[in-house]
Amino acid sequence: MVSISTQAKVGLFVLAALILLAYMSFRVGQYGFGLKNGYLISAEFENATGLERDASVRIAGVEVGRVENITLTDGKARVSMRILPSVKLADDVKVMVRAYGILGDKFIEIIPGTKGRPTLEEGGEITRVEKQIDIDQLVRNLTNIADDVLAVTASLRKVLGGEEGAANLEGILTNTRELTANLNRVVKENDEDLKTMMTHLAQASKDLEKTFIALRQISEEINRGEGTMGQLVKKREIYDNLNETLASLREITDKINAGKGTIGRLINDEKTVDALDTSLASLDKSMEGLNKYLLKTEEFRTFLSYRGEYLFDSQNSKGYFEVKIRPKEDKFYIVGLVADPRGKRSISERTVDGVTSHIEEWDKNKLLFNAEIGKRFRNLVLRGGLLESTGGIGLDYFALNDNLRLSFEAFDFDPDRRPHLKVFADYELLKHVSMTAGYDNFISDEGNESPFVGVSIFFEDDDFKYLIGNTPIPK
Repeated sequence: MVSISTQAKVGLFVLAALILLAYMSFRVGQYGFGLKNGYLISAEFENATGLERDASVRIAGVEVGRVENITLTDGKARVSMRILPSVKLADDVKVMVRAYGILGDKFIEIIPGTKGRPTLEEGGEITRVEKQIDIDQLVRNLTNIADDVLAVTASLRKVLGGEEGAANLEGILTNTRELTANLNRVVKENDEDLKTMMTHLAQASKDLEKTFIALRQISEEINRGEGTMGQLVKKREIYDNLNETLASLREITDKINAGKGTIGRLINDEKTVDALDTSLASLDKSMEGLNKYLLKTEEFRTFLSYRGEYLFDSQNSKGYFEVKIRPKEDKFYIVGLVADPRGKRSISERTVDGVTSHIEEWDKNKLLFNAEIGKRFRNLVLRGGLLESTGGIGLDYFALNDNLRLSFEAFDFDPDRRPHLKVFADYELLKHVSMTAGYDNFISDEGNESPFVGVSIFFEDDDFKYLIGNTPIPK
């Protein structure tokens, strides 16, 4: 009987173990645990750097398959994966290439899809692929950032380094500290003024809100057809009358163009025109003086206007009736009456036991009056005189072809109280009708300030022009 030494037995055992280990490694590496019978799916990646065959395919960290093959298709990496038969994937899963740590091996991560959707079968393809993070590009970006940080640090070292830099930094801190102290002092010193200003702003905001509410009410009344403006907008009869008037004017114009009637023959008959030209030429010299006078008369124009204002705070109305006489384009005179709900103010002196006191009285039955003279400089108008029975001045600025006027008035310069200041704007909505809005006596120290809105009606009185034009010419 052949005797086998102990060393030979150990050698045979080790050889058998190595053969068994090689066989098991081949089986596990080639097919995985139970993957030989799994189903194949694929996905296309723009970059599959670091991913190798037999790499793990995982869901939530659990291995569910292995990478079976990696090929190049149309410039992209097509990765085939064999998935365990027991794992079912929805057709909207996401897939990405990940790594075990920053420098670890790569594997495939599958993010589950929506439950209830159709599942991927043999040969299916995952279409939702997320881009792999490029570590090299990330490292390059970090390198560039580090270079920029070093450059900034070097610049700061040049600026702040040394005794001069320390002195500059100390100066900046000192200036900042002084600025903060100055700001604190200014805030403390003006605390009451700031509170007063904020109170005024809050009150002005409330007044402006009241103004918008009033304008909204006026607009609603117009839409309902109430008042004069509402009737002009809503009344069908007025619209029909305007259409009939325009139709009549069109009919008259057509007849004149056709040469019918006296005016039509005068315009279209050349013989009549020639005869009229001859007659006018013979009278030309004798009419030169008359023409000059008529031209001067044409420049002389008179306007009548009425403006009604509704004062929100006092809930009263204030009316203005004015006559404007304009002898030239850039000069004018204004005379008018003002109906103020407070009436006319008068001050009387009363002496009792040697003590004289001033008594202020208001006569509600008295009217105030305006008497102004004005001069226009392009779009700016300067006027002055008596405003509401007291001395004052006014400024007007015209825009939008004189359809918009912005005005400021200052009058009643009494030393015992603040002057009467007023700002307002007029906008011509229709011919002869304009809307006005503003703030009256807005710096009053007696509680008389009030926002207001109103309507103005104005027209040119041709009768005055005709009266002056028919005056006999002195020889």
